[in-house]
Amino acid sequence: MGDGVEDAAAVEEVERWFLSRGLPHFIEDYSASRDVFTRALPALILVLLLEMLGALNFAWPWWLNLVVGLGGFAALVTAWALVNRLRRRPAFARPDRVGAPEIGVFLVVPSALPLIAGGQLLTAVNTLAANLLLLGVIYLATSYGVVPMTRWAGTRLRAQLGALLGLMVRALPLLLLFVVFLFLTPELWQVAASMDGPFLAIAVGLFVGLGVLFVVGRIPQEVGQLARFDDGGEVAALVAGTPAERLRTGTGDGTGDGTGDGTGPTPPATLGRRQWGNVGLVLLFSQGVQVAFVSLMIGAFLVVFGLIAVAPDTAASWVGGDVDPLVAGVLWGRGVALTVELLQVATLLAAVAGFSFTLSLLTDRAYRQEFLHDVVREVRQAFAVRAVYLGARRQEGG
Repeated sequence: MGDGVEDAAAVEEVERWFLSRGLPHFIEDYSASRDVFTRALPALILVLLLEMLGALNFAWPWWLNLVVGLGGFAALVTAWALVNRLRRRPAFARPDRVGAPEIGVFLVVPSALPLIAGGQLLTAVNTLAANLLLLGVIYLATSYGVVPMTRWAGTRLRAQLGALLGLMVRALPLLLLFVVFLFLTPELWQVAASMDGPFLAIAVGLFVGLGVLFVVGRIPQEVGQLARFDDGGEVAALVAGTPAERLRTGTGDGTGDGTGDGTGPTPPATLGRRQWGNVGLVLLFSQGVQVAFVSLMIGAFLVVFGLIAVAPDTAASWVGGDVDPLVAGVLWGRGVALTVELLQVATLLAAVAGFSFTLSLLTDRAYRQEFLHDVVREVRQAFAVRAVYLGARRQEGG
């Protein structure tokens, strides 16, 4: 297969390639303690230091707060040293792996300090709950590569920006007509104006949730098709230009996964639960970015259209009461106002339009060809890279 050092370097480059596309679970032996919380250790330390302020009480004299602060810092350093000694490391060494003991320190120490220092039970409980939530967010965001996934989806969105704008001109006339018709309905203004606070968020969330459910329901079918290759030549074409191209030689069957002879169709790649979730999240996220962009554009159009077409007096008569203007003025002798009610109507209709666009992406072949072709190809390319990568890892292990 060539020089082992070069092959190992190529494998590492492929793993970084997976990370850059939001597919960290395609990396073999991906570990939460080694690859997630350890990478987030500097942020966890900063949070620990800030939460030590929770043990202070501004009603106390300054010197007492100073004593409590120094005591809390000493307790944190002591816990750090004990964990290191239990792992047979130097007392003040930086952990090379964040596991259960380090997570325990992060949860227990900052929540115990307010309780010990001043009997602040509520502060202690809130700190513990906040740290549990923070760990969950860090794990999900880091484990599933949310930041690189966002960059990747943003790059795809910029590449498709012209196509998306073209879609709103060519492929959505009926949707825009339907939305504008509803926008000029007094009953909709009354309903939207009555949705104060969380009610509007819940209504929008219902449409978002339904759209997510429909997309998630299609993901197993999508992934099954993307992970199957006709022959080794298709795999070679897909990995061209990727770090896995350096690993092609010597993978034996031409597919790199050892499941075919390199000439006929190969079975779908075997995926674990986290890998299913990872690739499904990439597909869901990429489609979500497109839907969100279209919804924002329609919402912005409705706000501009409402400023021009719906005078404040008309809006007041439609909602059956006074409107709440945020910005008001006079344009060409006519009053115009950006009202809370206008924003509520535009938000509700943007959610409806986004839901309709989601259904079109799932069911209309022309929409899928135009807007999901590049995303689907890149995910399929990731499966091809993974097949070659697994073959190289097996040979490396052998």
